[in-house]
Amino acid sequence: MAFSFSLQLLLPLLVTVTSAQSTCPDGDEIIYSPFRPWFSFDYGPEPGDCWKAAICTLGQADPARNQQFAATALVMGLLPMVFRDIAWPERRVVLVSSPLPTLAEVVVRALGLEPVVKGGVAGWSDEDSERWVDWLRNSSIAGAALRSRFRAMVLAFASLFALLASYAGLALVEIYSKRTALGCVYPIIALTWCLVSVIPAAIHVLFESFRRRGVKKGSESGDTRASAVQGGDQQWPVQISWGIYYIIGTLVYTSIMAVTPLELFVWVVIMAVVSGTGKMLALYICLMLRSPA
Repeated sequence: MAFSFSLQLLLPLLVTVTSAQSTCPDGDEIIYSPFRPWFSFDYGPEPGDCWKAAICTLGQADPARNQQFAATALVMGLLPMVFRDIAWPERRVVLVSSPLPTLAEVVVRALGLEPVVKGGVAGWSDEDSERWVDWLRNSSIAGAALRSRFRAMVLAFASLFALLASYAGLALVEIYSKRTALGCVYPIIALTWCLVSVIPAAIHVLFESFRRRGVKKGSESGDTRASAVQGGDQQWPVQISWGIYYIIGTLVYTSIMAVTPLELFVWVVIMAVVSGTGKMLALYICLMLRSPA
């Protein structure tokens, strides 16, 4: 009786999968077809959709190929955390002469950098701060922004243009990868995840302002601990907001189904470009508004 009831529940799903596979494109064509979106395939007399493309791809792939798809999904899930945090340990800390304006601080933290007032990093001596400033002056990327405010502004706008271009590239890669499970409902969810970082960043800035008020009243320490994890030195609401943000990012990138090796390489490159240009923009904003040198 229980088996019969379970069979009745599963029968519609089996019929759907069988029906979808009966109108699938050629297996060799759809299984290894990097950057061909689902709407570029011929599904026969029945109209195709994103879900049918996923069913056709995974259903017709052999066990070895499905194992490769599972492995690439695990690598994809690591991209958000690796490129936003792990790859930038102490270089995420940017020394500033005084606290940034609220809106600028939200943008800088959303892009992945941690603005800290010079002399306010726990465990950093004056020599460490001066060493950081020397690195800044000698850097081919950041040094030009120290020579004049105008150059810093030009570099900031150039970085903004590069960031917008990388966002456009990310959207195109996501759409033409054709296999984002969540993207079947909303096609640019990975790009949206990058943009909604302003939400945990705003929460971070809010609690940081509370901490500064406590410092002025003498109830809290003014030092900030340099951490490779955003919000690691803040109160639990900030840590939870960043934690939820990264969990969502891992879910989004892991859900990108049936990624081929070529697509995986392009995803890694585009995420590195998005992360790098974003951090350059954040750095130039800090140098333009509150240069420590």
